Amino acid sequence: MDPGTFRYQVLTSPNAIRLLVLEPSQDQNEALRGSLVHTTLEECDCELIEPYTALSYVWGDPAQTGTLTLSGHVFTITATLAAALRDLRDDTRPRRIWADALCINQTNIPERNNQVSLMGLIYRVAGHTVIYLGSSTAETDKVLQSAPHSSMEVYPSLGQSQRHDIVQEAKFQVLNRSWFFRVWIFQELILSRDPWVQIGRRRVRWKDFCQLVLRNGPTSLVRGKPDDGQEPLRMLDRMNQSYINGSGGSNAGTMLALLKARRGLGATDARDFVFAHMGIASDRWNVGQSVPVDYRSSLGHVFASMAFYILETERVETFINILDEQAAGVSNDLPSWAPDWRIKPSSCAPMYKKNKLTHARVLIDLKLFLKKENILGLLGHSVGIVKDVSVTLPMSSALNLNDMVRYQDTVNKIVALYNSTGGVYYRGDSNGQHAMVSVRNREQEHMELCEVLFVEWVEFLQPQQETSPNAAPHQHEHFVHSLREWTRRQLGKQRIFVTGESSDVLYIMWTYLHPKATASSLDGRRLATTHDGKLGVVPAQTQKGDYVVNVMGSEVALVVRPVNVELKEEKRINKSLRVKLSAVKPDTKTGSRHPQYIDRLPMHGPVVDIEHYAVIGSCCLDGIDPWAVSQLPMDGSELRIFALH
Repeated sequence: MDPGTFRYQVLTSPNAIRLLVLEPSQDQNEALRGSLVHTTLEECDCELIEPYTALSYVWGDPAQTGTLTLSGHVFTITATLAAALRDLRDDTRPRRIWADALCINQTNIPERNNQVSLMGLIYRVAGHTVIYLGSSTAETDKVLQSAPHSSMEVYPSLGQSQRHDIVQEAKFQVLNRSWFFRVWIFQELILSRDPWVQIGRRRVRWKDFCQLVLRNGPTSLVRGKPDDGQEPLRMLDRMNQSYINGSGGSNAGTMLALLKARRGLGATDARDFVFAHMGIASDRWNVGQSVPVDYRSSLGHVFASMAFYILETERVETFINILDEQAAGVSNDLPSWAPDWRIKPSSCAPMYKKNKLTHARVLIDLKLFLKKENILGLLGHSVGIVKDVSVTLPMSSALNLNDMVRYQDTVNKIVALYNSTGGVYYRGDSNGQHAMVSVRNREQEHMELCEVLFVEWVEFLQPQQETSPNAAPHQHEHFVHSLREWTRRQLGKQRIFVTGESSDVLYIMWTYLHPKATASSLDGRRLATTHDGKLGVVPAQTQKGDYVVNVMGSEVALVVRPVNVELKEEKRINKSLRVKLSAVKPDTKTGSRHPQYIDRLPMHGPVVDIEHYAVIGSCCLDGIDPWAVSQLPMDGSELRIFALH
């Protein structure tokens, strides 16, 4: 917004706001005129005669502009705001409106910080909120005309054909408008006393609009699939339920829940992915202490501070899952371990975990924060270096398995073999239960069937390799050779190759090609082998030379990539991390079921090596149970601090 020659008067109290007094006009095309008045939220909350209307809208393209005359001075605004004000303008009476682009001096950063902190109250105190969706069309008029226009009206009785038409028009002409995909609107809706939906000059109450569209929509929205064409209605239903249950924002959810639900939406300023939820997050007071609203802070600082807050309140593994939910994207302005809320969620399923060994794991956290440098330190040890990787695998739900008759037939034969030799049995030890199978003098038959599985997997991977734009033929050949060697080694271990009793990578591969698979840990990921012959499932971004590491407190491994750090800077970071490690108090280690192991961790900083990496994502390495007691280095000599950049 360009204020031109207009000069804002300073707001003099912490709860002071400005309101636009928009002058009336009976001519839709007449120039917009008005003035700004100062008031406070306390005064507005007690106002009975002239409550203000809060405007919820999309700023739009800054290159498309209109003008508003404020107290005789021309003020440049976006075309979308100009259209909203024209459609809100009354024929005969002045109208008091709060619109962020006008009522906040956007060039005054301290004022902007304070006003954004008040946004929740501003929408809560407003007498009404108008959700302006843009100009009207014949189709949008048809939708809004079908809803009651006052609480005195009854809902119209619509025939089946009319109901279908209304819902279709709503889906394609209303619910696809950009307002529904902006990050700010959730707070603005939930905190509003009396929200209205307006398109052009027509408006209806939010609750009436939702009842019209949702009551006449399909009855199976919750059970529907993402590709059934009903996602716009599910989105509206989720928003409406949040509004109904919001209780002024107190039940909207934690900041983490809100960020996960709304990641990848639109925001003119990406820092607003965090700031736009400050008014409704149930833990907003704690978040505000760690991530204060401050537009002087860089995007990297805001997102990293939010990541530090999440790490302080959640387990390491929860945080790793958040990173996995992030679709691939380049975020050079952020630390590799900080979630980028600008990126839409991926469709990847959570990484596989061996649940039968949960009780044998040490799951306490040890996290070291260097907030000034945006460094996260995690204690752990390396379990492999990536040698070869497969192509990136497509989503299992999109696979056409009709051509894999031989594979499915072989799976059925292996299952029959297992059943004929006594089936699966379990062997327990101090680490948990292990599923085993005996093939009773039919080892050769079992080997031949499993070789067929290998051949079928190679056949399956070949067309994926041919269509992958970044696949190198020699790399694929190396991986196939490594996969063959790994498969042969498994045959002598009495391992179960198929069925739900299989484990680790064998289980992941079986579920991926199962006819009824809906999601798999292989979706959108790669298979990879390590230099010591292990097979694993790794992120699509994994490269040869990446490391697989186990970190304290996580049931999934991490793929990390070495980073170069200038020697002087490295020494400084290492010293700071060792100081942090030495300061860890003994009570941090309590609560473990294996205190005899935890007490042997090297808590004296100088003896711990420090290695510097960037995070790639979670991993399942076959035969490795992250942070299981039996697989930890017992003398602590192999433990490292992984300094994550």
